[in-house]
Amino acid sequence: MKVPASIRRAASAALMSLALLTGPASADEFSAVYVMSDNLGDMGFNDNAATGFARAEKEGVRVRLLQASPTDPQLWRQNLEAVSNSGKWSVVFTGPNMHDNLAAVAPQHPEQKYVFFDDELKEPNVLSVKYAQNEGSYLAGVLAAAAATDAKTFPLSSGEPKIAVIAGMDLPVIQDFIVGFKQGAATVSPDIDVQVIFIGNFNDAQKAYDLTRTAIANGANVVYNVAGPAGLGILKGAADSKKYAIGVDSDQNGLHPDNVLASMLKQIGNSIHDSIQQIQAGKAEFGTLKVYGLANEGVGLVYNDALVPAEVKALVDAAKAKVVSGELKVETAFK
Repeated sequence: MKVPASIRRAASAALMSLALLTGPASADEFSAVYVMSDNLGDMGFNDNAATGFARAEKEGVRVRLLQASPTDPQLWRQNLEAVSNSGKWSVVFTGPNMHDNLAAVAPQHPEQKYVFFDDELKEPNVLSVKYAQNEGSYLAGVLAAAAATDAKTFPLSSGEPKIAVIAGMDLPVIQDFIVGFKQGAATVSPDIDVQVIFIGNFNDAQKAYDLTRTAIANGANVVYNVAGPAGLGILKGAADSKKYAIGVDSDQNGLHPDNVLASMLKQIGNSIHDSIQQIQAGKAEFGTLKVYGLANEGVGLVYNDALVPAEVKALVDAAKAKVVSGELKVETAFK
C-alpha cells in the first residue's frame, strides 16, 4: 500500500498560501516561522498546525514554514540555527522531535522568543504548549468500545470486545494516548482486549498498513491511529479489511468515510494561532507550560455523522462532561 500521491499533492496545494517568504522583516511587522522535522501533506499533525499559521497570515503575520525530510535530523538543527541567527523572526515555532535541538539553540539566543508545541522545555524564552491527548483518547476509547461491541449499530463489527491501537513509537506522549484510550474503552467494556502495536517510526505507511491488517486478523473491530503520517496506512488498512478506524490530529473522517468513525483532534492550529495572538498582545508567559485539554477545547472528537448515531454520541459526550467537570480523572503516562 502506498499513500496516494494525489492526497499529498492536494494537501500541499491547499497550503500554497503559506509560501516560503524570505524577505527581511520590517520593524513593525510581526513574523512567525515554523521549523519542522517533517513535511506537510500528512493529513494530520503538520497539516493541522499549518491551519494556525494560515489564519495568522490572513491577519497580517509574515509566515514561513520550513519543511525537512524526517530522515535528515541534521537539517532540522541547521534550519533552527539559521532562523535563530537571522534575527528576522518575532517568534520561532518548533515541535515534535526537536527537544534536543531547541535545548541547545534557545539558550544561545536569549532575546529570541520560541514556542515549543507538543513538548516542554524549561527556558525563560520558550513558551511550551502541550495537549491532553489522554483526555481526547479517553473519548476515542469510549467510542471504539461501543462500536466494537454493538454489531447491530456498527455492522462491520463482530460484536466482540476487541480493539487495537497502532502507534508510531513507544514514547511518553504516545503512551499518554494509549493510557487514556484503554481507560475509556474499559468504562464501556471492562474486559475489553486492546492490542497495542508499535510501527517503530511515524513515516512508514506500508508497515502501518500491514500491522493494521494483522491486528484486524487477530480480531480487532476498531483500530486507533496514533502514528502521524504513517497513520494514513492504518486508515487504509482498516478500510481494506472492512473494519472501523478512528483518526487522529486532523479530521480524517473523509479519507475513508465508510470506515473512519471519528477523529481525535489535537487542536494544534488553534493553539498556534492563540499563541501568536498572546505574544502580539504581550500576554504570553514564556518560561511556562500551557496545556490544552477537553475543558478549553484543545482536544476532542469530531464524528463521522454517517456512521455514529445520536445515542452513541450522547454516550461519548456524557463521558466528556464528567472529565470537564472534574468528576472523572483521566489517567496519564506523565507523572
